[in-house]
Amino acid sequence: MLKTVAYLIRSFPEPSETFIAEEAASLLDAGVRPCILHLQDGNATVLHPAAQTLLDKALRLRIRTAQPVAIIANLIRWMGVAPLRTLRTLSKALRHPSRWCYFQSLGPAWWCRQQGVDFLHAHFADVNFQYAACISAWSGIPFGVTTHGYDLREDPLGRDGASELYRQADAVVTISEYNRRHMVQCYGLPEAKISVVHCGIDLERFAYLERSAPAAGVPLRLLNVGRLAPEKGQDLLLHALARLRQQGLQLHLDMVGGGELEQALKALVAELNLADCVSFHGVQPEQVVRQLHQRADVFVLPSRAEGLPVACIEAMAMGTVSIASRITGIPELIEHGVSGLLVEAGDARALAEAIAALQADPALAQRLRLGGRATVLAGFDRAKCTRQLIGIWSQQTSSH
Repeated sequence: MLKTVAYLIRSFPEPSETFIAEEAASLLDAGVRPCILHLQDGNATVLHPAAQTLLDKALRLRIRTAQPVAIIANLIRWMGVAPLRTLRTLSKALRHPSRWCYFQSLGPAWWCRQQGVDFLHAHFADVNFQYAACISAWSGIPFGVTTHGYDLREDPLGRDGASELYRQADAVVTISEYNRRHMVQCYGLPEAKISVVHCGIDLERFAYLERSAPAAGVPLRLLNVGRLAPEKGQDLLLHALARLRQQGLQLHLDMVGGGELEQALKALVAELNLADCVSFHGVQPEQVVRQLHQRADVFVLPSRAEGLPVACIEAMAMGTVSIASRITGIPELIEHGVSGLLVEAGDARALAEAIAALQADPALAQRLRLGGRATVLAGFDRAKCTRQLIGIWSQQTSSH
């Protein structure tokens, strides 16, 4: 019976990865204990409720640089309980290009044994996945991964390194059918080895809000939530906003998030004469984001690159009609004209036209709100997604 799952993540708590905290915290309601193994201390200034739950209730270990004395001591420990596996793993580690990861993992592997960890799960096929594999090699605990977006686009482990780990993994999960097709094509994985599990959300916290069309003379409220980074396309949204202002439309944009492009985007706002209709809110807790949804008419996600955006799922759940780019797994979330609107990535004119269409047709906006909520109810319920994961992990632990 699955009792304890350890998550391998780069940074905790991490405001830009709340979907991981949500997933791990949701295990508690299912009677499974989560543990957190992280490589770096994250940003605790803006805490997501799920991250706070994990800080309060989950066991945590920061993986630190191991000194030679500690490495030798842990090797001796493992020789005492699993000599054959330890010798086999030591032989592999000495020949492996990532031998540093193997030796750094000796202590965490012993910690996982002490905590009774049944399964090791990494989010992203990057260094997190490497650590999960190395801890598994020393401990014999089965391991797996969930792939998202950046890890498949940028391939941080390299094609050969990632392929090796995918073959070794006991469970390979991804968030969309698009990703699964990509992984089959790029890594030669059998389709049956890859399970698709969506990033779910708490449907009670993101409850549907009835809303009416803006009254005459009241600006249409737009909302964007995400890192201020090139791949998120906020510059395109600002150019679309400028185009609509030139056409005489009244609009206001609330932007939530922080990142490398903050100053550049503020400069672009000034250049486009949009200072009176754009508000930068910075990184905000979930409660503030929900409050902004309560007064928003349209959620806009003009990304150039994505996985399956949780911010868009949350918007659809709350009834904020959504516009997003037609890329990667987003068409699996938004059916154009049914649960939202899709535009071609990088096309500011198309983005402006979609926003204008919603302002001109309140009946269309209402249909899309209802369609978006129905989509999330059907396929993105956090509790259902968690049960799906537990089923996958339980199958692997029982066969080990």
